[in-house]
Formats: sequence, C-alpha cells, structure tokens
Amino acid sequence: MSDLVIRFSCVVDEDPIFTTQAFRWVRSLIELGRVSPQDIAVHYVLGTDRVRLAEVFEPLCVSLFPVSRMSWRLPHLNKLAQLQSLFLRDADLAVLCDCDTFFLSDPRPYLVKDQLAAAVVDLSNPPLVIWDELLRRAGLTKGRPDVRTGSSDAPTIFENRNGGIYVFPGKRLGEIDEAWRKWVAWLDGQGDILGHFTFHTDQIAFALACLDNDLQPRILPKSLNFPTHLPPEHVGDGAPIVLHYHRHVDKRGALRPLGQPTVDRAIAFANSVLAKPALIQRKQRLVLHVGLPKTGTSALQRWCGDNATELLAHGIRYPEPSSLTAMPKHQFLVDDLKSGRFDRTAKAIAESRAGNGSDCVILSTEGLTNHLYDFRPAALKTLRELLEPFETTIFLVHRDLEDWLRSYHKQCEINPRIPIYSYGLGLDLREFRELPRVKKLMNIQNLVADCAAAYGSAKVVAAEFDTDWTGQFFSLCGYSPVGGSELPRANESVPDWVFQAVLRLNRLGLSDEARSAWMGTLQRFARSRHSGLMAFEAKSSAERLWRQLDPALIGVVSAPDERWTGYGDMVLRLLQEVSEKSV
Repeated sequence: MSDLVIRFSCVVDEDPIFTTQAFRWVRSLIELGRVSPQDIAVHYVLGTDRVRLAEVFEPLCVSLFPVSRMSWRLPHLNKLAQLQSLFLRDADLAVLCDCDTFFLSDPRPYLVKDQLAAAVVDLSNPPLVIWDELLRRAGLTKGRPDVRTGSSDAPTIFENRNGGIYVFPGKRLGEIDEAWRKWVAWLDGQGDILGHFTFHTDQIAFALACLDNDLQPRILPKSLNFPTHLPPEHVGDGAPIVLHYHRHVDKRGALRPLGQPTVDRAIAFANSVLAKPALIQRKQRLVLHVGLPKTGTSALQRWCGDNATELLAHGIRYPEPSSLTAMPKHQFLVDDLKSGRFDRTAKAIAESRAGNGSDCVILSTEGLTNHLYDFRPAALKTLRELLEPFETTIFLVHRDLEDWLRSYHKQCEINPRIPIYSYGLGLDLREFRELPRVKKLMNIQNLVADCAAAYGSAKVVAAEFDTDWTGQFFSLCGYSPVGGSELPRANESVPDWVFQAVLRLNRLGLSDEARSAWMGTLQRFARSRHSGLMAFEAKSSAERLWRQLDPALIGVVSAPDERWTGYGDMVLRLLQEVSEKSV
C-alpha cells in the first residue's frame, strides 16, 4: 500500500458552508489520517471566492483547482467535474469525498489497488420499484443480487452507492467520467418516474454507469462512510473510520453526537481535534527561472547542474535536466507545453516533492519566455495545475533592449532552421526587430505580466542583467555561494565577422544537412565558445556531413578579409578527409 499514490479530493461550491466543511475535511486527513498535503486537492466550482479559498487552504499546503459547474439545480452533480482533474488521473487511486466527511484515522490500508469502491447507500433511495422501471427504460439488467442498505432493512440494487466517498483507479477516471455523464443526461428525461428522487441523480447515474460498463465496484464497509445524521436506532453503533455528518453540527460548528456510545466517543475525539488550532504547513518553494534568452541563462544552468549535490545539501533541489540539450536545463517544460503531454514535468515535480528534504526547487529554461506566446492556453492551464502545490516565484532577467536584440538576433540565426520561429532565415537586424514575436519579448512590462498569468504566480522578480542578478537569484533560493555569486560564462556570443557568414549561409537556401556542415566549418575555423556552433561541428563530424560541402560556395560563405585566411584550405581538407574515409 505504501507504494501506491492515493490522492483525496472534494468539490467546494459557492455556499460558504462547503468551505467550512472542506476545512474540517482537510484537517482530518492531515492531522488524523496522516495524509500528506501534496496528496490532497480542493476543487472549487468557478464563481466561488478563490481569494477566500486561498486564505483558508494555502496555509494547509493543499492544492486548489478550479472546475466547471455541472448543474445549478442539482449541486451534487458538481462532484463529477473532478473526474477530469489531472491531479487525480495521475494517481493510482483517487478518493472523491463529500465535503461533509471527517477522517478519524488513515483509510488507505482499507483501499485496494485497481479497484473501484464505495459504500452502499444508507436508505433505499429510490426504492426497488423505481429501480425496476428505470432499468427497463434504460435497457439494463441487474448485475448482482440486491443488497441491504446501510441504515435500514430495505433492499437496493448492488450498484447503488453512497456519494460520500468514491474510490477510483486514477487511470479509469476518463472512462468513468464519460459513462457517468451519459447517464446523468439520460436521467434528465426521467422525472416522471423519479419524482423527488431526482435529488439523488448523481448516485443513480453512477449505478447505471456501473451496470452499463460492467464496473462492479467493491462494497466499502460502513465504517468508511458512517452516517451521523440519521436516527441512532437506524444507524447502530460501531467504530467509525470516516464520519459522514452531513449538516449535523451545532451553532459552534462542532459535530453533533449521534446517541450511540462508541460513535459518540469518536465524535467527541473529532471535536477535540477541531477545537485546537490547525497545523499550519508551509508550501515548498519553487523558483521558476524563465529567461530571457541571452541573459546568462546558460551560465546559471551549467552552474546549477554542476553543483546540484551542493544545492541539495542546503535544501535546494535542481531536478535532473533534459538529456538532449547542450546545457543542463529543464527543456522538458517547453517540450511538454508544446505537445500537451506532461509526463516528464509531472515526474520532475513528483520527485521534487517526494521527501528528499528540499525546501526549494529550481526549474530553469529560457524557453518559457522564448516560446511563451507559442503555448496553447489549455497546456498552460495544465502546467499551472501541476505547479499549484508550490509557492512559485518567477525569476526573469532582462537587459538593455538594443544589446539584447543584437545578441538574440545572432542566436536565432545560428539556431537550427525553424521558419515558424524565424530561426535561420538570414534576416538582417532591421527585419528581425519588426517580427511580432521579437516585439513581444522586448515589451518587458507586458512580458512580466504575461508570465505571471501563464505560469500562475503573482510573485515575479524581474532582475536587470547589469546588476548582481545572480546574487538576487541565489538569495531567492536561500543560498550563498562560496566565493560570491559571479558565474563563469558558458555560451559566448560569436564575433560579428563570423555572424555575417552565418547570415550569408542562411540566405543560400541550403538543405538542413548542408547548412549544418557549413555551420560546422565556421566553428572548426573560428573556434568560438558558442554552444550552438559547437553542436553543429559535433554533428557534422559524427554524421560525416562534411560531404555536403560544395567548394564553389567557399567564396560566398567567407569574405575578402584577412581573418578568413586559410578557411578555404580547411574546407578542402575536410572534403578530402571524408572522401578518403568513404573509400
């Protein structure tokens, strides 16, 4: 059981009573159930006071996620919205709870991997005669023999389960969501037979979905969904694990006793816990370094990658970077935002939160600004959900706009050719400046606001490149580097005379392989410290791309300048070497 990821969720609506109930629910899970806050989510229906929810739940370090309203008329249906939560779908088991449940101890030992489960309803709502007619109309037949309800002698169908707690495998939430919603919609036309039992549409639709899809949920014991709002002679006595108290509370908010000795002792214990201050926990901090490109990002990433062990000793985690980038950065954030799949990001976040003693996490890639306006809103929403458990600060570095423009221009022209990003097109500086994406990146005020909105943090530190921005960064992380905060340069800009050759190359319309080979010759000749040119040289050598070189272009790529002396001879030697190796 300890190897399973089991997450707990409830849905809060606009009525303040749900916030009050959910606060009790969260406290019970953390303080008595010993469930980590990182495995608890409060989903709230859009329109609920998000500011108030943050005041209540952020000190408890649980996640807050918005969901769309399912129904004004039948608010119980809003619980279905959480089935679409990525937070829950990523879990082995998702435990969906009503807000008015209270955990007296850890329920997880009673939950079984890969199994749906819920308790039988307390009362026969609706009675069997209505079920028989509903099943006839739906074209369904009973899957199992009828069972007794939890708090009466009346029978009900096997699949009729109490909505207080549902346990679902996370990987099946999509399937269950689709089936459940289908039958909710169908029941909307069955008011003539349902009558006032329409109130229980959520539970009835769940039962129909189970029958239609052969889901066969396991029956949870009554102790895991123990009602305290019904007459004591119906409920009986016993040792509850989870109280389902509905609105059975007094004016002070204490749970009312039931009138059964064992249950009442449990309720008294619950009230004694609620009478004490909540155990406030501080969220794990996340410093999200977003760039801009050409502001020393490579130097910072290389230092953090080289010193990850030292950082961790000080409670700061630098997760394993992407494996296919020249610098140790978290480029998977950008890749996941582009693809809409967040497996690598989710893995890094889970590892960062998995009891490794880290108080602060650093994620760094300049692509978060470079591609900010390329990301789809739905993908950004998913990333915000994944980052919700953290207290996130966005760290952005900007520099003199003209200096930055020239440096960024060089970088974009050296990059592998991608026309949609205006990479490798041979644009001069004037043309490059007028590109819409470049204009957006040069509007720092808007960029700061857009990063805050995109990545879900009002905390943005915008540091100037010509100040001690690395000192600001390390201070934000709670670290003081030995020897000061100055970092060695990691990716120097190419000289102008080499860059002019890059532009000439880009305007030739070469194939990608031929362009890579010629870029590699520039690095082989100039011996720059630019990671992009170095990558082209390595690729050309490894893949023997030198054979793509056309000697007739030597004079086009180079210039009548003494700095190019020997370049043509070098290109011819490369051609000769690759020719000899192919013989």
